[in-house]
Amino acid sequence: MFKVIKNPVFTATVRVTAPTEGGVVESSFTARFKALPVSEMAAINTFTPEGTVDFLRAILVGWEGVADEAGEPIAFNDASRDWLIDIAYVRTAIINAYNAAMMGAKRGN
Repeated sequence: MFKVIKNPVFTATVRVTAPTEGGVVESSFTARFKALPVSEMAAINTFTPEGTVDFLRAILVGWEGVADEAGEPIAFNDASRDWLIDIAYVRTAIINAYNAAMMGAKRGN
């Protein structure tokens, strides 16, 4: 039986590839996402920087495993979310994780 959930949320692993001196470092965190209805998606122009920020603010509703340089956990709130989504390579990783989960992609593809 298929049960319709009014405001679905889910978690997904966000795999981040960050540039460093001499290469890249890969890490991950667990994001909590809100599955946006098509009507809300249609209202957001993700072809603009502002629209992409609006999209990320709408879908990213929590996280686990995000820490600062000293390894101290960073609590999820509007300010920390906005700071994180302002980092280009993190932004891309969040969008990729959300899209893969929404499309039902197998993990690791």
